[in-house]
Amino acid sequence: MPFHRIELWNGSHFVKSSLKSLGIRIQLGHPAGESVGLDYCGCGRTSTGQVEQLLERRLYPATVVNPKTAATFRVLELFELLQYESKLSTYEFYQTISRLTDNTGLDTPKDRYPTLLRIVHQWRHLKMLKRTGRGHDPFRGASETRPGECALLCPPCPHPGINLPDGWENVEKGLSYCYMDYITVLSLQLCLLKMFLISYDIACQWFINLFQRITRIDQSCPLLQPDVEIRFLVPKFHLPAHIPTCRNRFAFMLTPGAGLGDGEAPERGWGELNPLATSTREMGPGMRRDTLDYHFGDYNWRKMVRLGDSLLKKMVTATSEVAEHVIAHQELEATLNADQLRLWKDAVVAWELDGSNPNPYELIVKTPTQAAVRRQLVEEEEKALAAGVDTSLSDEVSPALLIARGIDLEGEQRSLKTLTKLLWEHSQDRQITRVKLRSNVLTRKLEEWFSLLQLYIPTSVLLRKREPQRKEAPKPFEVKLWLPSQIGKSASFDLSLAEIEYKLRNAQAHEALDTLRRNLQIRATLYDVKNRWLRGQGANTRALNAIATVQARIVAARDEYRQARIALLALSDLLDYPRVDQEFLPLQDQDIRSMTEGEPGQGETRRTLSWIWRRVNAADATEQETQAAITETIRVEWGKSRARAQRYQEEIKLVEEEMNRTLRFFDWKAADWHNKAARPGPIAPEYAEGLKAYAERQAALCQFLRESFKSQWKGVPSLIKSANDEVERPDLFYQRKQQEFDRRKKKTDKIFHSSSMPSPPVTVPDSTLPPV
Repeated sequence: MPFHRIELWNGSHFVKSSLKSLGIRIQLGHPAGESVGLDYCGCGRTSTGQVEQLLERRLYPATVVNPKTAATFRVLELFELLQYESKLSTYEFYQTISRLTDNTGLDTPKDRYPTLLRIVHQWRHLKMLKRTGRGHDPFRGASETRPGECALLCPPCPHPGINLPDGWENVEKGLSYCYMDYITVLSLQLCLLKMFLISYDIACQWFINLFQRITRIDQSCPLLQPDVEIRFLVPKFHLPAHIPTCRNRFAFMLTPGAGLGDGEAPERGWGELNPLATSTREMGPGMRRDTLDYHFGDYNWRKMVRLGDSLLKKMVTATSEVAEHVIAHQELEATLNADQLRLWKDAVVAWELDGSNPNPYELIVKTPTQAAVRRQLVEEEEKALAAGVDTSLSDEVSPALLIARGIDLEGEQRSLKTLTKLLWEHSQDRQITRVKLRSNVLTRKLEEWFSLLQLYIPTSVLLRKREPQRKEAPKPFEVKLWLPSQIGKSASFDLSLAEIEYKLRNAQAHEALDTLRRNLQIRATLYDVKNRWLRGQGANTRALNAIATVQARIVAARDEYRQARIALLALSDLLDYPRVDQEFLPLQDQDIRSMTEGEPGQGETRRTLSWIWRRVNAADATEQETQAAITETIRVEWGKSRARAQRYQEEIKLVEEEMNRTLRFFDWKAADWHNKAARPGPIAPEYAEGLKAYAERQAALCQFLRESFKSQWKGVPSLIKSANDEVERPDLFYQRKQQEFDRRKKKTDKIFHSSSMPSPPVTVPDSTLPPV
């Protein structure tokens, strides 16, 4: 009792206080209090039953009929918060309480674990009803609670009639996250918004025929209204796994109104609940659903009370970076032709207004792909068979399939060679086994390959026999495949095989360059994110691992291009194809850099664009065609630069409005609780006082949160003004960057100076000096 936290009645509701403020003193040196029994009042002076008497003393009964067991409110509150924070199971908590009672096993208490499970479930349900004001409704009981009525509303989100100003229909944008049609319909039942950004991992497939499916569920769904605008997006983390068309069409960064949102909020919630898996997997469906609901409710509550920090952090990020992106875009536009720029803007605006228009973020200059070439070869073979011409020497493998298999085997050889290089004398057995298994599989594939090759190129048998003998058998990735490009003019064979390989190699080289360019841009972005935002060993280690993965793809694409180019040059000599060496230039290490990187030693004024960003897909391309390809690349980069600048500017407006909506929401919520406190109804006087006190306390809490957030955000107007000033006057932005650089340099110099400073001289007393 002396260490309990108490509450003080202030005239309308209870507020937190302490026993010390009431003058309580603890007298040391005396024995602790004795244990006492519990007797129910039965004198007839009160009409309350046993359950009510226990509840009045903050004891929750295990049953409603002649209860023999009860749990204190405090232990239930402790378990609730402890599980929300640590995700421990009810069983673990019960065992802890049991061992605190007796940790010797000599006097083990009676098993109350099933009782505790039931009490905890009821407790949480009743607390949920209480916190959402269901106890203040004298006309509808708990069983009449409507779907979604106990959900915790998000203060910054737009709620018509709560935190939106008059005329909101013309300016507001909503954001909804949904995972299936039914959830979408339910979550938007009462929504009055006119614009939606709907984010889903596979939105590119899910939105097809969505409206027909929704019509069968609920024809009154807001998404079906004629004046509603909807854009479907894919969350940023999931987007890289999609094809290029999806990455350009469903990207948050390229969508007006999205700000700096990423669509990953649902994933963060599940990440918070992952530790619950060990306990929820043993539950029944109802208990599991309720447990997840309670934990998500606590997760949302914690997000709500931390809105002051989270929204301020978003605002600081946006205002500190917006000038950099806007100024960079303005400087880029200053170098472009005005007429061309006007055409580009019209195309982007047209796509933003109607997604069915051509996507301005896709390159018009297309390059061949291996899949397209293979399909073309199969279709040509189909036509030949229809005409009665069959050049295949095997029932299962055609000439086109043979060459395609050889190129695929070549890729497997490169992959196995890379894995083998990672082995060393201390490699684990599991790693060695994995490499050996892949090596054995490749060996069997090579045996099958050569048996097919000798059908189409019989001279390949002689070529293999002429190979120099080695003391040790070559490793599978060292075996020469004797494709037409490797045979050349050293032996005779059907040149149609060489023509097939040339088409496939041409596509392979272009694909490798596309992969190289894409991953170079990803690497540049990762480096930028790491340098700008990541701090701490853990975050930097994860970033370096991600960069290493991308770098491995770059190296693989480099090796694939180089091997394809060697084959193309050999085939061009064999088939007399001109200018192949001009179309596919040698790829040096200094050529492998992003668009913003120069060669080593080059400054910004002397920086040149690597040739990998300037090539078109024809060896006989004219100067005009080459310039058109460069212009296309610049057009796409200009569009993305424009999108980045706009998203940062939007983020400032969105976060500012979210702050305003949050303050208006708490005003509304406080007024709602005040109304509940004053609401008349057929309620007994002894209960009415408690209901009024609870409602007043909840109203005061809402006002406290509002004032706390308002105080945190008092500097936001000056942040926005400074950001706008830097956008209008770039010299202010450059001055700030110079000051930040000077501060970092000063700090670095101070650290370096302190670490290299010589030890101070030691003063020796005269009496210790040796005689002269």
